[in-house]
Amino acid sequence: MSATPKPPKATLLSQIAKQVGAPPALLPGESEEAYNAGLQSTIDELQAKTHLQVYLAEKIFQCLWWIRRYEKQKQSVILEGIVGEMTNYATTETKRLSLRQLVFSENWNSSSLQAELTKSGHTQSSVVATAMSERRQQIMTLDQQIAIRIKTLTQLQQSYEALVNRSILQERLKLQNELLKRDLQAVELTHVNVVGPEAS
Repeated sequence: MSATPKPPKATLLSQIAKQVGAPPALLPGESEEAYNAGLQSTIDELQAKTHLQVYLAEKIFQCLWWIRRYEKQKQSVILEGIVGEMTNYATTETKRLSLRQLVFSENWNSSSLQAELTKSGHTQSSVVATAMSERRQQIMTLDQQIAIRIKTLTQLQQSYEALVNRSILQERLKLQNELLKRDLQAVELTHVNVVGPEAS
């Protein structure tokens, strides 16, 4: 007789999410496999078991996912700034596209990119510094978004801990009540034994 297999944890993932709405869709270029693996890892790490615990674990992971999105966006903003600095002298659209591909490949040691840097009158550090200065406002806006997500993440973690600790506290109170009952029964038995012989 074969044992019935346990349902995979994935069946727990969105029981509450189904009621309150589906989780946000992935953006173009994001990996569903990486998202699901990260979500499952967060659920495992938090040892989420109940539907509410799993839901809060999902929300915690979604915050982390958004923080990562904003970090990637910051990097992209800086790279676009670098492209802008290096294409100021480029005359054709083909040249601009070629420079953009070089910059976004992030192979900073390539001889082609080094040659283009020299032509633009920049070094690696000067072009990055200039790009960051030019895009300062966008970077600050993204940093603010990251700070908001971190604050939300902290609140979600506190909610999760309170939820988990609540069941632990309830179990502890139950055990303390059991011990008190046992102690009271022992006191009553002792009292009966002490009073009994004196009365006879």
